[in-house]
Amino acid sequence: MSKQPLVCDTTIPLYLGRIGQIDLLPALYAPIYIPEQVCLELDMGRLLRPDTINPRSLVWVELVPVSQALIDSLPPNRLGTGERAVIAHAQAHRGYVAGMDDLRARQLAEAIGLKVTGTLGILLRAKQAGLVSTLEPLVNDITAQGFHLSPELHRDVLGLAGETP
Repeated sequence: MSKQPLVCDTTIPLYLGRIGQIDLLPALYAPIYIPEQVCLELDMGRLLRPDTINPRSLVWVELVPVSQALIDSLPPNRLGTGERAVIAHAQAHRGYVAGMDDLRARQLAEAIGLKVTGTLGILLRAKQAGLVSTLEPLVNDITAQGFHLSPELHRDVLGLAGETP
């Protein structure tokens, strides 16, 4: 499985960090970019939960500035700062995967032709690559940490992994 560049929004490092699976990112993607705007969101998260991952401490993460002009060039939207920065950076660098979980952000990214993955897609890819043996405990762990997941999506992702809930 070849590694593609990944631009991460907040939820991916947040939840993979909370379940002790952050090292799946460099095993599956390279290079890995986190916009400065996303890093600031994670900084603010550490004020509430000190165990929130600090991407500055990850040697395989490249923090990238994303200009407001680049963000403003996106189609009109009501997305958060981090999501807009991820989409803008991925759009400016064709071939990069936009890593995000927010449905509206994913829809915008796909509408402008970007490849998108999310936390569940990364976990599924890790299972397909043999990096994790079963998906269900990891999916249960991220939901226990506050990741919002419908029962249908929970069932579907386990089905894609060849597991039954």
